[in-house]
Amino acid sequence: MSYIEETITKTFELSVMMGQQSGYKALDKFGENPEIDTGTDPEDIWEGGGLYTYDANGTAPIVSIASSNSGDTQDIEVTGLDIVGDEVVQTLTLTGTTRVALTTPLWRVYRMANVGTTDVTGNVFCYTGTGTVPSVGDSEVRAMITNGNNQSLMALYTVPKGYVGLLHRGEMGMSRKRTSGSAQCSYYSRRYGKVFRVKKRIAITNSGSSVYQDKRSFPDIIPSLTDIRLTVESVDENDIGVFGTFDILLVDESKFSASYLHAIGQPDY
Repeated sequence: MSYIEETITKTFELSVMMGQQSGYKALDKFGENPEIDTGTDPEDIWEGGGLYTYDANGTAPIVSIASSNSGDTQDIEVTGLDIVGDEVVQTLTLTGTTRVALTTPLWRVYRMANVGTTDVTGNVFCYTGTGTVPSVGDSEVRAMITNGNNQSLMALYTVPKGYVGLLHRGEMGMSRKRTSGSAQCSYYSRRYGKVFRVKKRIAITNSGSSVYQDKRSFPDIIPSLTDIRLTVESVDENDIGVFGTFDILLVDESKFSASYLHAIGQPDY
């Protein structure tokens, strides 16, 4: 028995994190949109600004990464879903501003991280084109690492094929120092082939309630291939920064009966 097992009362959650529960995985998703103005809302919570672009089902147009700095040669880990919705983790080495092709083209991308040994000094983009490096706000950008973060900040996610997500907790709040200002925010969910539906709306402000926490008594059931996004629908002042997080337990669909999977709308059931 290891030291941690001897000194900590093991919970189910801890055993999942220790890789001791087959068919279960924990997801901590987090993101930030550092600057939202009254003339640019609504915006999703990610560094690219504006509303996120979701690519059509049955396609995999996300094919490239590149940096805005010619000296960046770090290894970048890219996590997303392939054309059929299976999760793919791939590591690619930047060649500065020269485009590098993804090993596996993606339908969705929801995390990038610098796994090299030096900080990235530019903005790193994952995008749909095959040309030169894009810029912040370009329509082909699907994920980015902002200079100084070494990690994408996307409060966006798509449940991988073969899993059911159990959303246990969410949080949204102001992320930039201001003495006033408020934001109207929403949690949206879209099942595969359907439309986005609002699941919760909240208001946050810098005057006394800058953080909202949603710890659920019963988790929200999320079938595979469902898109999840946290959105800032409106702000009442410029230069508002908002962060969002959510915690999901991913459960292999083999843990459920076929009748239950059919009842919740799991694809292929």
